[in-house]
Amino acid sequence: MRILIVNTLYPPSLVGGAERSVALLGRAVGARGHEVHVASLHDGDTIIEERDGPVTVHRLPLRNIYWPFRPGHRPSKPVRLMWHLRDRKNRRATRDLIALAKRIKPDVLHTNNLQGFSTEIWHWARANDIRIVHTLRDYSLMCARAALYRDRKDCVERCADCRLLTDRKKRNTPLVDAVASNSQYVIDTHERHGFFDDTPSRVIFNIADVNAVVSSTERPGREDAPGLVFGVIGRVEPEKGIEVVLAAITSVEGDWRLRIAGGGQTDYIDGLKARYPDPRIDWMGFVEADAFYDSIDVLIIGSTWPEPLPRTMIESLARGTPTLYSDAGGTPEIGHMAPLSAMYAKDDPEALASQLRLALDDPATWRARRTADPALLEQFSEAAVAGRYIALYASDADRPV
Repeated sequence: MRILIVNTLYPPSLVGGAERSVALLGRAVGARGHEVHVASLHDGDTIIEERDGPVTVHRLPLRNIYWPFRPGHRPSKPVRLMWHLRDRKNRRATRDLIALAKRIKPDVLHTNNLQGFSTEIWHWARANDIRIVHTLRDYSLMCARAALYRDRKDCVERCADCRLLTDRKKRNTPLVDAVASNSQYVIDTHERHGFFDDTPSRVIFNIADVNAVVSSTERPGREDAPGLVFGVIGRVEPEKGIEVVLAAITSVEGDWRLRIAGGGQTDYIDGLKARYPDPRIDWMGFVEADAFYDSIDVLIIGSTWPEPLPRTMIESLARGTPTLYSDAGGTPEIGHMAPLSAMYAKDDPEALASQLRLALDDPATWRARRTADPALLEQFSEAAVAGRYIALYASDADRPV
């Protein structure tokens, strides 16, 4: 098959979860004999073509009024509104993408995050009898902020501006032949708001390099150590639940330490340090994942926004790390698979504090590593994920892979 994958960005541009997942999938499908092209955007005026292993990458110019991925750049609200209004039906971006697709002649159009492209490409693909698969990696089709989260609260109902800015995207969703996500929560949320009502859907996890993780039950220097070392890794920002974690753990008595790995806005982190000056809190900054996990006993995944499926949950499963996780988004869908884990209400510091106390009452149990279940980890393997997508591309999603 010849497949055209579309995603707003592609490595090395702003490498986050979506970009990494798209790149891993494209390489995996290409390695299995299919011709894979990826269309993404860049902050320039020309079309750039390059190779990434078996993938041909086409970087197209952004056809909008500013590049929205520049760190620290936040235009005024009227300017941001103009950007999103143009994104509803971006004719110039659609023409660029159609011209590329006419040259490639794909059998399958696989769209992902479409900010900067718009969903108008689906009309052309449908008119030309090209199968359309869409992967939901966030909430950008239904929320201008892509998070369904505002003022530190879930958006149970979509606000008026999001309805205005995404109404055309919603009307276009019946054009899609099949939809996938790494979380049933994300699929259900879209369907609840009238997106992809009658479109066949399937949960397919993202590829995770779990084979690179050495899962060991041995804890040199930690087996008989007192207390517990809890850890948080990732962006330090409100929606990741860091304030709930800090409020909870500083209310708990006992022999504990907290290690926080990751970065964020300097003024925000400095404010947290001033509010929570406890010397048992170690602000590590950016560290290698292996070094971080080796230094902690229990991982805390504290997201308060409806995160589809945090990669840190997969990392903890692969390492057999005991985990406390919030009930936000799709995390509970795999959180319960961990050999030792507990869930708490995402906005409730006391609920987390109760789980912390239970762990501290039995440190030997919560300090121990468990061997990862190979059958569980296989669901995230390159072979399994690529196989499921290839079946979906071929309109044979139920075929065993």
